[in-house]
Amino acid sequence: MDQAKIDDLEGSSDCLYFHFDVEDHYLKLETFIQTADSARKVVASLNESLFNKSLKYELIVLPPDEGTFLTRLAIWVSAGTAGVLGFLNSDIGAAYVDGLTGKPPVEWAKEFGEATKDFGKEAYGALSSEDKTEKSDAACQLSASIVVAMTRGVLEKDTSDLKKIGMDVGRLIDALDARAEFYAACIHDSDVDRVGFTTDDRFPIPRSSFAERAQKPPRKPEEDEPPEWTVSIESIYVTSPNWDEDDQRVRHWKGKDQSRRDCYFVIDDAEFWALVKKKDLHVDVLDNLKVQWACQLIDGRPKNRRVVRVLEYNGNKLAEPLKADALDATLGRHKGITARREEPSLFDDLF
Repeated sequence: MDQAKIDDLEGSSDCLYFHFDVEDHYLKLETFIQTADSARKVVASLNESLFNKSLKYELIVLPPDEGTFLTRLAIWVSAGTAGVLGFLNSDIGAAYVDGLTGKPPVEWAKEFGEATKDFGKEAYGALSSEDKTEKSDAACQLSASIVVAMTRGVLEKDTSDLKKIGMDVGRLIDALDARAEFYAACIHDSDVDRVGFTTDDRFPIPRSSFAERAQKPPRKPEEDEPPEWTVSIESIYVTSPNWDEDDQRVRHWKGKDQSRRDCYFVIDDAEFWALVKKKDLHVDVLDNLKVQWACQLIDGRPKNRRVVRVLEYNGNKLAEPLKADALDATLGRHKGITARREEPSLFDDLF
């Protein structure tokens, strides 16, 4: 590794530790390779499922300390922190971070302030500000530390705790598959008695727990067809917009529907984003939208809400609703529901 990369590594990385309790200070090559590769898969799954593949990073193997077998994997973040920090600013993101690391995102930023005042201030600003700088050392360091802690949480926490925060659904199930492979490698190496994830001699995972953790979670059979889209026209009171067209895929718009229930959504209307870029919209502190939007009903709840056409913005008419043939081309199979303003919202009975 050249000196420039070493210098970058020191300011934009954090270490993930695998501490194997073995009688002699050596580990089978196969065990080392398989456990390290499992960790790589966990990080990749988190990046794909939670950060929309935005994080740019490398995993680097560091030498163990003398007299121990302590695997050290450095996660070096070089770019893509805007997607990570945007996810952390969302309610869903905060829940995953808190569930896997035991600390909400804001506490992570405050911890940097205890290390150095200036660096902590920069990190906190990167986390809380809408202007997230991709090349910020603080943002890279913060992202690396949180990804390390989340990866450790996947490997260390009980299976029941991981299910409570939703790790066994969607693409995140790949992370649990990688976790199972990690412990399967430990089972196959009879010299490994316990596993820990810190530098001290604390080994919370005994060999008796390896078999349960090595079980891959069951996967739901894939549906032959995706759920049908349900389309309606409603008024939305925006409480937290996101004026970055790409970043909205990570940190969704937030508002209240016409029945004052919280809703999260993205805006797919290209004409609306063209007006945004031209600065042809009159923006208020709190905005009101009239939209034609769609959702998919999954297990009786609305998912994947998307605005296909913004009809009015703060009372100013922008467009007409898409007709059935245009909706067919955009959404495929769908059905329409009309809800007048005085009637219950489409989503009233789905919470």
